[in-house]
Amino acid sequence: MEKPSLWNIFWTYILIGLQGWGGPTAQIQVIHEHAVEKKKWIDNERFRDAFAVCGMLPGPEAAELCMYVGYRQRGYLGGFLAGLGFMLPNFVLITILAWAYFQYAATSDIAQGLLYGVKPAMVAIVLFSLYRIANKFGVLQDGKKIFITLFMLTLTFITQIDLILLLLVMGLVYMILVRSFNNRVFSFNSLPFLAVASAGTASIPTSLSLLFLKIGALSFGGAYTVLALLQFEAVDNYGWLTTEQYIDGLAINELTPGPLIMVAAFVGFAAYGFWGATLATFFIFLPAFLVVLLGAPFFDKIRENQKLKLYLAGVSAAVVGLIASFLIRLSLEVFIDWGSVVIAIIMLGLLFKFKWQIWQVFLLALALGTLLIFL
Repeated sequence: MEKPSLWNIFWTYILIGLQGWGGPTAQIQVIHEHAVEKKKWIDNERFRDAFAVCGMLPGPEAAELCMYVGYRQRGYLGGFLAGLGFMLPNFVLITILAWAYFQYAATSDIAQGLLYGVKPAMVAIVLFSLYRIANKFGVLQDGKKIFITLFMLTLTFITQIDLILLLLVMGLVYMILVRSFNNRVFSFNSLPFLAVASAGTASIPTSLSLLFLKIGALSFGGAYTVLALLQFEAVDNYGWLTTEQYIDGLAINELTPGPLIMVAAFVGFAAYGFWGATLATFFIFLPAFLVVLLGAPFFDKIRENQKLKLYLAGVSAAVVGLIASFLIRLSLEVFIDWGSVVIAIIMLGLLFKFKWQIWQVFLLALALGTLLIFL
């Protein structure tokens, strides 16, 4: 079969990015439809194996699958263009909307009214995603993982320790727990390590670059890990935007196609305008590009590495605790009246009981919120 041109790969993934409504699950379905069923760029078994490995790695799974498929067709440049094409439409949209928001909507009663229903829907979606992530990582079926989750949740409220460093440490704690229960000895010489640099009094571009590089390198669990870390870092620590502005940014991002992790562009714009959005996007995606493109030839070995899988299981359990902490903080900010509570409950029912897509939930929430505010 003839290899596609680089332009074909790039353009195909731009179109896929424009169809990326509804979160990672819907996006991966669209990628599978194009890459496996229509264009036959990769067979179903290899796609499934790549999906399993991407689930172990930090970063957005959908974007990483795009990179891997592009790599399989045209090497490193094909992988780079596939990932770039997938994220580019969302970056442009979010940057434009961030400019419009901070220029006009942040102080507009009409815009805030339109977002009234979307915010409680965001709470419902985070809770729904937390449940799915906890099941995916096997947290609810493992007492040791439940302990790590609750330990991490508690630490987010009582300590000022860098949360990224805590995620790394939780992986080690979990390994020690497993060793103590199984009476086995593990060697830690092959564990991943990331130096957690402190921005200190660095300039905003430097602080942005370091922060988003760290978050991108440790975004196990996907976009919702990023959302939680950004709440603590960009809002609470650096003060680049308020909690209300951050929640508005999440709502805006959910209403656009593409990876949810692109909220980085909104935060970056709040901190340093267009160049801030560009730096934040570049550095939060950089680890995913490096891991997938450099690690693609070794995907089979990565999947079979038992020590790495055990360590990442501990990190993943800690991620569940981190997202739970974010959900609590988000709820306290969003639930300002009974209307917002009712909308959240309705959206939860639609997600759990009727299996609605995320984009459908958001559109209904937008309509309900508008009716409650303006009627």
